[in-house]
Amino acid sequence: DSETSSLTSYNTDLTDFTPATPEEDLEDGVSREESELRFRQLTREYQALQRAYALLQEQTGGSHDAEREARNREQLLADLIGCQAKIADLEKALAERGQDSKWVEEKQYLIRTNQELHDKVRYLLRLCHSTPSCEPSGWKDTRMGREREHRLPAMGFHMTTFPENSNSALQIFCHQEGIKDVVIPDLMKKLDILGDNGNLRNEEQIVVIQAGTVLSMCEKWLKQIDGTKAALTQKMIDLENETDQFCKQKGFMEEELDYRKQALDQAYMRIAELEATLYSALQQEPGGRAVAESLSDRQREELGLAVDKLRRQILRQSRQYDSQILQERMELLQHAQQVRKGLNLQPPQSKDAVSLLLVCVCVCVSLYFVYSTKPQHFTEVLSLFY
Repeated sequence: DSETSSLTSYNTDLTDFTPATPEEDLEDGVSREESELRFRQLTREYQALQRAYALLQEQTGGSHDAEREARNREQLLADLIGCQAKIADLEKALAERGQDSKWVEEKQYLIRTNQELHDKVRYLLRLCHSTPSCEPSGWKDTRMGREREHRLPAMGFHMTTFPENSNSALQIFCHQEGIKDVVIPDLMKKLDILGDNGNLRNEEQIVVIQAGTVLSMCEKWLKQIDGTKAALTQKMIDLENETDQFCKQKGFMEEELDYRKQALDQAYMRIAELEATLYSALQQEPGGRAVAESLSDRQREELGLAVDKLRRQILRQSRQYDSQILQERMELLQHAQQVRKGLNLQPPQSKDAVSLLLVCVCVCVSLYFVYSTKPQHFTEVLSLFY
């Protein structure tokens, strides 16, 4: 039907023209037939396309939405333009990054600085472990660490000098070690900037963050070391004061012990004199002889026992007093040893002083024991000690 209506409308259009000659009518007939054939062919193709489109719509199960396709097309075009702009920006950034040699040099400098600080942290940890022992091996490790530090390659960059009013422990340590071209606050700022840089790879960002963490830990560790050093210094001062006081008390004890020995010697001599006087009086005086002869053996034995008892009583009192003094001094000595063990820090001079003090106390006790038990061998033993 559509084909017939189209042909009818086409023929009516042709009849509207003015009459022509026979030759023109023949040419018009031929062209009309060709046009009709072409029109019919195009009509059939159009109908075939309509049927194919209908089948396609049936298979996809949707209807043709021109507005939606237009919106999708516009969205895709916008995304394409955005992606192209991003690609252009990235290419520009890559080009600028390749041309920025200063950034590359700064990155290499930070890598070298991080390596040197890592080596110094290792050296500082070894120094901290070797400081409490105060042994020759610790001094050897310190010397070897300093030699390794002097063999480090020289830094080719010169930054601002170390500020004298800085309170950073790590900065002070670097200044003491002769590294004046590293400023810790500026280095930390640069590490923070590099850590926030999105152009770095993940591994590089991790390395930068780890370097900042190591510097912070070093700062904290150095502060703790300074506090511990100050506390140990104060304890050493207190220990030296206690040692001086103990030495003074030891001198007083030796003087008192000498005084007690002299008093004991005088008492023995007095007893010996009294015995000799009594014996001579009994032997020389007639009345004494009579009294001595009148005494029986039992009475003489009782008199000797009484004299021995009095002698032992005097010696026991003297020994008790001396033992009490020695006990007090030994308690003071034990207290000083406990304080020294608690500090776990004994310089060689203090060790020698304590050892000498212990030897003196042992010698005094031994001499007192020999003098109390066997007075007749006291001089020989004393000469051996000298």
